[in-house]
Amino acid sequence: MKISLRILTSAFVFLTLVACESDKDRRDRFFQMGNLALEDGDYTKAVDLFNESLKIDPDFAFAFNNRGVAKMEVNHPYEAILDYNQAIQRQPDYIDALFNRAYAYESIGSFDKALGDVDKIMTLKPDSAFVFFYKGLVQTKTKSYDLALESFTIADSINPLNPETIINIATIHYLKEDLETASEVVAQGLELNSNDPNASNLLSQIHLKNGNYLASLVEINRALDVVPQEPYFLNNRGYIYLQMDSLDLALEDIDQSILLNPKNGWAYRNKGIYFLKKEDYNQAIRLMNRAIEEPDFIDEVYNYLGMAYKKNGDLEKACESWAEGAAKNEQASVRLLGQNCEGSFTNNN
Repeated sequence: MKISLRILTSAFVFLTLVACESDKDRRDRFFQMGNLALEDGDYTKAVDLFNESLKIDPDFAFAFNNRGVAKMEVNHPYEAILDYNQAIQRQPDYIDALFNRAYAYESIGSFDKALGDVDKIMTLKPDSAFVFFYKGLVQTKTKSYDLALESFTIADSINPLNPETIINIATIHYLKEDLETASEVVAQGLELNSNDPNASNLLSQIHLKNGNYLASLVEINRALDVVPQEPYFLNNRGYIYLQMDSLDLALEDIDQSILLNPKNGWAYRNKGIYFLKKEDYNQAIRLMNRAIEEPDFIDEVYNYLGMAYKKNGDLEKACESWAEGAAKNEQASVRLLGQNCEGSFTNNN
């Protein structure tokens, strides 16, 4: 589950402009105009206006933060981080900038740095359910499932009966292969919100793991009835179709998912599985490697990449892929590594 942090600072309100406008008035006027451009989605204009504000006051932390937000919106996370650094340097307890920098670090896969910023925020807001919730999300991406479960549980204790927190707790149980507990917790979430698409999506994944493809398809369709263009749900339905060998339907959903979110590494993995099933191994290899480029951990991608290399006649590359997957706790990669590869690879585990 993804969240989007776009935390803006307090807006300045201008009632009149006088002839002898002060530097502070001019700084704030450009800043307010930048905020309006940001809200309108004109991010280039917003950056230009925040630049003007900073020319007048190079120590204006709010302008650095909001310029970073604009740069994140145009997918320039490294530049955004530099701006958040400047904001935090000038105002070390600036929670918005710390949160925004954590999100930017997360977007480039620097999860330890993201968690470092979250820990700083916790010293400033120790009783914030959302801070613990976000920490759980980042810990989930690092596969620190026990720590993530602890964070989500604390979030739930601070703000009980939040369906989003409950579904994330269920997700952790699912990722830990405790499908029975995951199902029980999802049921609790559905009691709070019977139309929660994330709950339906997770139920779909549980049914899929149990090999019940039809029940899985029913639940993912229920999720898509609520949010028809959700790229992750479309991709998940495509994966179900792959398991059912309904390849044309699978490709349609997966391509639509990529169109809606070109950075969805799971969709590239699944499209690679499609070509693996179609015996186009070069395309499968290309797409699996494309999935690996994304900062999010994509489960079983090295397993499928190794299978494609083996089918393509390159066992050495296959074993390298499975060794990498085994190091990342991909159980299928561990099994295939032991079955197909020399002891020198197996001993790396």
